[in-house]
Amino acid sequence: MFLAQLPTTQQMPPLPEGPSLDRVRGPVEVPLFETWQIVTVAIIGALLLGFLLWHFVRYLRECSALRAPLTPEAIALKQLDSTAQIVDDELFAVRTSAALKEYFQVGLNIPSKGRTSEEFIRSLKGNTRLNGSFQQTLKQFFADCDAIKFARQSSSPEQRESLTDTAKQLVQKAEQTKEVAQL
Repeated sequence: MFLAQLPTTQQMPPLPEGPSLDRVRGPVEVPLFETWQIVTVAIIGALLLGFLLWHFVRYLRECSALRAPLTPEAIALKQLDSTAQIVDDELFAVRTSAALKEYFQVGLNIPSKGRTSEEFIRSLKGNTRLNGSFQQTLKQFFADCDAIKFARQSSSPEQRESLTDTAKQLVQKAEQTKEVAQL
């Protein structure tokens, strides 16, 4: 026999007459979570987030350490390749000569920042690492760039390609003289 079939002998007494008990609330509400539970979850979450962030930063450092740093020669050649795509003649000449000057500054430790092309070429007069033909080619290169920059001379695509090739050759020759000087 099932419990549902048993007769119930005791019934609840009827409610007294008066206001309805539907809206009656207790004097204290019981929160869903205790304060200590919330604080514990927040601390564990912060620790987990910190742990993940620490692993991510460590991963990024390892990835950057695996990549070999670019040499000044590679940086200069990369800059020269990117300047070859510039359409504006004046901007092309500015960036090309700046890339070459930066190579001399960083790669060969020859001060070039804040100097005009003429001042830079004059500072190379006593340099024994760079021979006369190199300095003459460099002087012609800067003269061509200055003509485009300051005289607003237009340049054909062939002239621009020639300037870029000359700059690349100068970087490569300077790198060769640097290697010979180190031996």
